[in-house]
Amino acid sequence: MADIPENSAFHETTGTPLRQSLGGAVPDRKWLVAIVKRNYEEICRKRLQEKGYDAYVASQKTTHVYPNRHRREVTHLVIAGVVFIRLNETERLQVLKENPTIQYFLTNKASQPNIFGRHPFAVIPDHQMERLQFMLYHAEAPVNFTAEPLHLGDRIRVARGQLAGLEGSVTRHGNATYLVVTLDILGSAMVNIATEDLEKIA
Repeated sequence: MADIPENSAFHETTGTPLRQSLGGAVPDRKWLVAIVKRNYEEICRKRLQEKGYDAYVASQKTTHVYPNRHRREVTHLVIAGVVFIRLNETERLQVLKENPTIQYFLTNKASQPNIFGRHPFAVIPDHQMERLQFMLYHAEAPVNFTAEPLHLGDRIRVARGQLAGLEGSVTRHGNATYLVVTLDILGSAMVNIATEDLEKIA
């Protein structure tokens, strides 16, 4: 992505890149997928951030306009029951022990199991997390998430508008065009976008 520093995360309210919250790089930290109790996503995220961890809930803020023209900002979950946490293995065990709202960490069933028959934990690459966070903060249209595999088309970059610089794939449904950001293991986030705002990546 054009304007996003490598290995950065985005502040949930400002959308600006963040450095590591513990004052520097921590060895072997990766974005893992914690499956949590429903309706406890934000509680879990806040507790983890208070401990100094990078934790993220995939949600989107939108403005709801009531019939009396009163406006209210609302937040809706895009991926329910999931908290993304950047951890190493030692921290994962500690976090699981200290947070009863976390049920388990998602594993990659498609990967080779170890000698004990256990699959490795699912890891979301940094660049995919950055793209998801950027999309959810800046998208003006609702972002939808699907766990189903998509037949994606051309690789594209958003040339203008709030999502300018974001790279992903493009897919079409009917007359609508969707920008797609894929998360390994989980699925894809999609947002409707005007074709004139897109440029093909050579």
